[in-house]
Amino acid sequence: MSGWSSFGIVVGLIVLLVIYLLAQNMWIQIKHFHVRLPYSDKGLRGKKIVQLSDTHIPRQGVSLLQLVKKVAAEKPDLIVLTGDLIDVRYDLPKEKLQNFTQSLVSIAPTYAVTGNHDLGSGRLQEWEDVLTKAGVRVLIDEAEWIEFEHAGFVLMGLSEKEDFDHAPKPILRDVVLTEGMQKQPKVLLAHHPEFFEEYLMDLTRAPDLILSGHAHGGQFRLPFIGGLFSPGQGKFPKYTDGVYYDPEIPGKRMIVSRGIGNSTFPFRFNNRPEVVVVTLD
Repeated sequence: MSGWSSFGIVVGLIVLLVIYLLAQNMWIQIKHFHVRLPYSDKGLRGKKIVQLSDTHIPRQGVSLLQLVKKVAAEKPDLIVLTGDLIDVRYDLPKEKLQNFTQSLVSIAPTYAVTGNHDLGSGRLQEWEDVLTKAGVRVLIDEAEWIEFEHAGFVLMGLSEKEDFDHAPKPILRDVVLTEGMQKQPKVLLAHHPEFFEEYLMDLTRAPDLILSGHAHGGQFRLPFIGGLFSPGQGKFPKYTDGVYYDPEIPGKRMIVSRGIGNSTFPFRFNNRPEVVVVTLD
């Protein structure tokens, strides 16, 4: 084989690798889940919740316009944002953040919780003001009744903490519920999946469904192994993608989104950005 032929093969392989990496970081995947909330009324059946996590604006990689179009095509009844809307290493992208969230609100009622990048930006109040002005309901250790056709569920939002290790326990103790909410189906928005077991410790607040992110799918995913690294979980993390069950309470589930953008690592491998769509049965 001539030197030029070898060179051409190497260049071709590099081009294919670049194309693959671009696709892995810009080609949005839609992932569907079907969930039945315990004790829920038939009025919830068929309702759709779209979850977006870890957009890391302006480091999102994907086109926000295309992302909004993907969300709109799913015709959701509710949109939830599970933290790290922005990236801590950049100045607060107010205009881009407002335009993006306003577009989501025009599709369906939109709720959000904070992530470590949102808190770590040092401009959390401005972040919240931008979202609120856009029409997003930000849940800071709060709960709200979500109603559809005389049926509904409790939507709880856990806010990001400076130090979860030294935060009051159980971890959901500061989420305020009215007396009537305690016996209703509950959905929790919580950025960190590594606290799955802890979310279930408070029996009055234990969610039936948890929507989380943060792990970025383990960033690099290998067949039969899964993700290689996640913040908060380290090497070969347990919670990175898809549905997880508590073996002692199988009715309690957590869905972890691989998210949209990148943070520490500049690219994903075998780990496309995703939009999670949960249909209630």
